[in-house]
Amino acid sequence: MFDMGFEPQVMKILKNVRPQRQTVLFSATFPKQMEALARKVLRRPLEITVGGRSVVCEDVKQIVEVREDATKFVRLLEILGNYFMEDKEGKALIFVDRQEAADNLLRDLIRRSYLCMSLHGGKDQTDRESTISDFKSGVTQIVIATSVAARGLDVKGLGLVINYECPNHLEDYVHRVGRTGRAGQKGTAYTFVTPDQDRYAVEVAKALKISGQDVPPDLAALVTGFQEKVKSGQVKFFGSGGFGGKGLEQLDKERDLTYGDDAEEASEDEEGAKAAKNAEVDAKAKTPAETKEKAEGPHDNGPASPGKPPATPKTPVNAALAQAQAAAAAIQLKAANPAAAKAQSLIAELNAQIASAGVGTGKGKEGKLVPGTSPYSYEFEINDYPQKARWKATNKENISQVIESTGAAITTRGIYVEPGKPIPPGERKLYLIIEGEEQEIVDRAKAEIKRILTEATVSAMEQEVKTGGRYSVV
Repeated sequence: MFDMGFEPQVMKILKNVRPQRQTVLFSATFPKQMEALARKVLRRPLEITVGGRSVVCEDVKQIVEVREDATKFVRLLEILGNYFMEDKEGKALIFVDRQEAADNLLRDLIRRSYLCMSLHGGKDQTDRESTISDFKSGVTQIVIATSVAARGLDVKGLGLVINYECPNHLEDYVHRVGRTGRAGQKGTAYTFVTPDQDRYAVEVAKALKISGQDVPPDLAALVTGFQEKVKSGQVKFFGSGGFGGKGLEQLDKERDLTYGDDAEEASEDEEGAKAAKNAEVDAKAKTPAETKEKAEGPHDNGPASPGKPPATPKTPVNAALAQAQAAAAAIQLKAANPAAAKAQSLIAELNAQIASAGVGTGKGKEGKLVPGTSPYSYEFEINDYPQKARWKATNKENISQVIESTGAAITTRGIYVEPGKPIPPGERKLYLIIEGEEQEIVDRAKAEIKRILTEATVSAMEQEVKTGGRYSVV
């Protein structure tokens, strides 16, 4: 559930369970992201590791083929024909990436006289249980599934796994392939990789190397080509994916029917947040002394009445301004040196930017309403804050605390753009989308984010003052 993007739901369930509980967590793979989530819900856990982490069993023969989309189905028929000629009672599991792809492949195989069933999250629980039961009992010998069947499925006699669509990260590959070769039995796993899936080929090649199997030459060439693209700056690679997702697709469709097709996701996009964070780490950290930070007040999504006076500035923002001014005065008193003067000027500029942004006037660029799933929303640009402040504002734990305390939905969008560099086409600077059912909810969340940014900015500047140096020119 963590891996498939249901972390918020799982965390809410665990928070409502009595503290005097016994929690047991099993996972065939245990990457760093998963370990961090596990330690958030476990108290002084006892960890038992059997074998290696994210390693395919040695009883599984892994075969990876690089081929075009047009040739995959013919090759699939060839593999199934040879397999069932050798073992008429055998069972095969075929993995695809989407629910529609599973249903389409099911239709095509039935037309070729292969009796099979599909298994994915778009089906009712009763249908899924019936499919698994028929698969285990031998009523059907072929099941086409999404990654929902990659975990916890143990079927005797399952000797063939085919990744018709290449998995997008290492852990998903290990789980899929691990459906065969269980309990000492031998198994075979085929994986189809298309030439345009060179990003995923890196993860597949890594899995082959870890498990001690040879990497095919065409796959190695695909990996080498992608690495050259990364070195030349054509693409960016953020390592193993997963642990993101957006839940079930039918929920998105129902939401689109209710709020419109252009509704933004209310839940946090983990993959986008990770990409933004990595981009920040890769870029050089600079204090935005020459850039302007835009942070306008929230707007009502409802229609504006004629003659309505502009809203007055909100108290939390005024408090943030006062806090920043007090911090500047304190730094000036504590350190009478050039570094202190520099810190004071930076904080003063930050206050001027906040004051000039038109807080509460409804005229700011970021304060404009954006299409979302809630009636009230607000865009908060954080790109030009110091690196420490950006990290605090996008830190998953801090965001979760703000969401829990205010009830708002906060999503990280955009990419980090270094000061002075052009914004890539089709992209925006790093910003947060704050959404809520009421204007007060959005205001509270915005004030809390502003507090986190202000405290982190002041802390970074104070640290710069303290580490200024032992000597000064007289």
